[in-house]
Amino acid sequence: MRASLALRGWTDLVRTQLPDGVRAVVDRRRIDVIVANLVGNALRHGAPPVTVTLGAAGGADGQWLTLEVADHGPGLPPGSHERVFDRFYKADAARTRGAADDSGQGSGLGMAIALENARLHGGTIEVADGPRGGAVFTLRLPARRGTEGGTG
Repeated sequence: MRASLALRGWTDLVRTQLPDGVRAVVDRRRIDVIVANLVGNALRHGAPPVTVTLGAAGGADGQWLTLEVADHGPGLPPGSHERVFDRFYKADAARTRGAADDSGQGSGLGMAIALENARLHGGTIEVADGPRGGAVFTLRLPARRGTEGGTG
């Protein structure tokens, strides 16, 4: 996670809670794509502070790693929660604050790609409204024991 944020120059733009010792065997390239899409969207469409929180939790179905990306912007428009992961779907154009391309809009593929990468790890991404506004995206992955890899 730290490397993904640093690579893009986002270290000073994002508040992080990334405890040491949380590990999982993952494809770092795919996780980097997920982090880039979730954090990039939060920075582009949301408002500060953007927070990234890494955690681990056990349950009846095993150990899970979670990564929560939250912003304090306008949140997602009504009706878009169920469509935000669809290919080529773009939420309300008025939400766009930055410029992903010449029109100020992305391709509408980023969240679909992020979800596919999560699924390839046996995980998922969920979206919810933040308790004080904004959007909260939660990546949930099964933590697999192993000696190589890590969350980076």
